[in-house]
Amino acid sequence: MQKLRWVGLVSAVLATLVAGEGDAKGDGPAKPAGFANADPADDMIVGPPVPRDDCEAALKAEGIRFSTARLGVQKRKTMTCGSEQVIVYHRSAAGIAYDPPAMLTCNMALALSRLDAVVQEEAKRAFGKRIVRIHQLGTFACREMKAYPGWVSEHSYANAIDLETFTLEDGKVISVLRHFDKADAPAKAEGRFLRQISQRAYDENLFSNVLTPFFDALHRNHFHIDLGRYRTDGTRG
Repeated sequence: MQKLRWVGLVSAVLATLVAGEGDAKGDGPAKPAGFANADPADDMIVGPPVPRDDCEAALKAEGIRFSTARLGVQKRKTMTCGSEQVIVYHRSAAGIAYDPPAMLTCNMALALSRLDAVVQEEAKRAFGKRIVRIHQLGTFACREMKAYPGWVSEHSYANAIDLETFTLEDGKVISVLRHFDKADAPAKAEGRFLRQISQRAYDENLFSNVLTPFFDALHRNHFHIDLGRYRTDGTRG
């Protein structure tokens, strides 16, 4: 397990020790051009992200097609789940439709719009074509991390999304399960495309945590991306 991964996971362990004791004041700033949390001082805070006062205006400025939604915050045994502010993400200015539409926190929607632009850049480079659809496996689920009992998943706050397939305008489907290549230099265009978008999602600070098949077997068929308060690079072997 690489050093960066340990940094993220150790932060997550510490975070769960004080689950539910954080508040809105602990959210750190995003790094320039991205939404990833850059402040190690708030790694120990566990809970939903802070709402944005300018959420709808920011989404409209980005050209995101969305609908309003309500989730609310609920206490379930030892966990807090839900978020005060969520929307349903349909499509960004990059022209990618999400199947099914994704219920997300506001910053996740804004970060996803930036990722859509990256996806189109890499699709054009790899295939000379555009992506028209991304199939996602889920956003909100009140649960712990499957591999790490006791650790709260960002899915508990609709602050994460799992991306499974990417469909080109000619109908070709690029699948994480079938096409992700762990070689140092992926031989096929599909593998290079998946490698580039996952690493750019982390390296360009779009998301705090990016997990791929490199991370563990649970992610063999999808990319998990989220805006947790700690960071994990799961895009490298």
